[in-house]
Amino acid sequence: MKLANVWIEHRTLKLNQTFTYRADSFLLERGVRVRVNFNNTSCIAFVQSVIETDETTQEYTDRTGYALKNLESVLDEHSLLNDELFDLGLQLAKDTVAPIISCFQTMLPKMLNPRSSARVPVRELWILPGDTDGCKINPIQQEIIDRVNNQDRCSLHDLKEEYGSRIDTLVKKGLLTRVKKEVRYHVKPIANVLRKYPLSDDQIKALSAIRETEKEVICLYGPTGSGKTEIYLELAEEAMRNHHQALILVPEISLTPQMVQRVQNRFGQDVIIYHSGLNDSERYQQYQRVKDGENTVVVGTRSAIWLPFQNLSLIVLDEEHDNSYKQDSLPRYHCRDVALWRAKYHHCKVVLGSATPCFETYARATKGVYELIELPTRVSGVLPKVRITAPGNGYKNGTIGKDLTDAIQLRLDLHQQVVLLLNRRGYSPIMQCISCGATEQCTDCDRPMSVHKDENVLKCHSCGITRSIPTVCSVCGSTMLRNLGVGTQRIEEELNRKFPTARITRMDSDTTARKNGHRILLDQFAKHETDILLGTQMIAKGLDIPAVTLVGILGIDTALMRTDYRSVEEAFDLLVQAAGRSGRGDVEGEVMIQSKMADHYALKTAITHEYKRFFVTEMNYRKLGQNPPYQYLIAMIFTSSQQQHACDAAEEAAILLRKQESCKILGPSDLGKIARVYRNRLLIKGRDLEEMRNYVRMTIETMQIQSDVNISVDVNPLSIL
Repeated sequence: MKLANVWIEHRTLKLNQTFTYRADSFLLERGVRVRVNFNNTSCIAFVQSVIETDETTQEYTDRTGYALKNLESVLDEHSLLNDELFDLGLQLAKDTVAPIISCFQTMLPKMLNPRSSARVPVRELWILPGDTDGCKINPIQQEIIDRVNNQDRCSLHDLKEEYGSRIDTLVKKGLLTRVKKEVRYHVKPIANVLRKYPLSDDQIKALSAIRETEKEVICLYGPTGSGKTEIYLELAEEAMRNHHQALILVPEISLTPQMVQRVQNRFGQDVIIYHSGLNDSERYQQYQRVKDGENTVVVGTRSAIWLPFQNLSLIVLDEEHDNSYKQDSLPRYHCRDVALWRAKYHHCKVVLGSATPCFETYARATKGVYELIELPTRVSGVLPKVRITAPGNGYKNGTIGKDLTDAIQLRLDLHQQVVLLLNRRGYSPIMQCISCGATEQCTDCDRPMSVHKDENVLKCHSCGITRSIPTVCSVCGSTMLRNLGVGTQRIEEELNRKFPTARITRMDSDTTARKNGHRILLDQFAKHETDILLGTQMIAKGLDIPAVTLVGILGIDTALMRTDYRSVEEAFDLLVQAAGRSGRGDVEGEVMIQSKMADHYALKTAITHEYKRFFVTEMNYRKLGQNPPYQYLIAMIFTSSQQQHACDAAEEAAILLRKQESCKILGPSDLGKIARVYRNRLLIKGRDLEEMRNYVRMTIETMQIQSDVNISVDVNPLSIL
């Protein structure tokens, strides 16, 4: 009897075990998808192993106590994951304390995903050679047959466009054969090949150090504009010359078009692009290109780390400090950790590049765990001058202060460009009643709803629910309503009022929601079709537009006053990265930060571009609080549609965990509800991460919880708000 042990598609720790099905009539191997009946419902499963046994079905039932079911069908001929990725999936589940099936689902594109909602790959009609023996063939028919014989790929659509009904005639005669095959990506030639930039002495030294170091991980630290990207391209070119693959990761989709253009123009090749902005079919086709072993450069966001590389020799994480490299849903992995795992397997180097490396990376680099390589200055020009100015003083006079207003007008008069950063979308984050003080709340979340004036709606930024902007208070009926706080829409309105002739582009998740939205807006700004680029943090990273000579940063005080242990580091990163967008051309740049907290150490060090001094100061505070990187953190989140059930589960876990004296338990904390789901959280703090993981696993296995309670784990959370 043949048995298959499978992981069921449901991504919950309650079902984090294999289930056994009889598979006598099927040919299958580890890593294929199968359809099974589970709990009287047909669903998708992923094969962990296939075993042969001499037991009969009855003997197996008597021994185990349950009846065997048969597999319903097998969906794949061969394993979807190679040995490296399959083992990595198992390791990832262990490291992140996540359901194993959630790891495999994360690794595979949707068209290969082990879940019932997966779509099948798109197929198209191809023409293949037929049997021409003994047939009379006229010259045009021979031309068609020769073309089919000499080309690797001939689609029916392309041939019929050129030859019309003659193709149908040849198919009917058997001279050509029509078959269905998966749509594959067609490599496009790139004509605009750019010359290589001459490297500075610092870049040459950095490249030599990267090549010569025996360490697998390199922290490439240098100010914005110091030439890190050119070093990535040099290393990628070496990989391609040696017939290897290279992976360059960027944190945001908004950065992908720029990096793709740099790579394609450099090599004259159609690079592989992989990010969430592609549709399912596009992602599948790019996935297959990597699987087929194309020796090229891959540019992508976090999900590209899972591509099935055959001969990987370089992994780059550009802007490695960015929080976007951490996934905030199951499995909650950090892309950097996966990159290190894959680098060890492929014996390749990982380059972690940033002007503001994350503290964990820089601390390891200064201790010699990673190789620290520095680019001390900008390649061309000098770092921009940074100064703090007073913000505006209310709605009537606007949020943009006089100094910044005058500076914007000067740049517009000089036909230069301006970038304005405010990390809050919408028009206003809160609508409040003046009479009773109540705020308009989301009915499904414990969150205030934001005003979106463009659409005339209130929108919840947690669950996405919308409703019309009210004219009266929902609590007391008063018509005295006001908007508190400022978002990008409100700043756009102010800019239009103050600079009526300026061309303004607003770039946030509302304006970039449509396909290729990031690329379209950035192209407009790069071509100087607009004068002012206003946006959220997505515009603070990686933009290299020479005509930008002024960057204005608004609302930074709110970020500095957050209570999260990483809030000051994140605010400093945002300041330095945003400042780096100014003065990248021939004209010296300027940065203006509107703030009432001029004495804050993060602002003082950001003004002088002193990352190292900020690092030392902030690390002292981390040490006092015994926060990462001095100790590890694990968050356990308990969710339920019943508030009491989530609370009870968290309390039970806290009692069990407090029996372990080597860890400190913080909480439980009530996090409120999102999308009608109540949330409670425990924090575990300690020095031995593996020991902490084991405690969490044992606790989950021991607990007796309500059926509607779900437990998820976040190892090394980036935020504990």
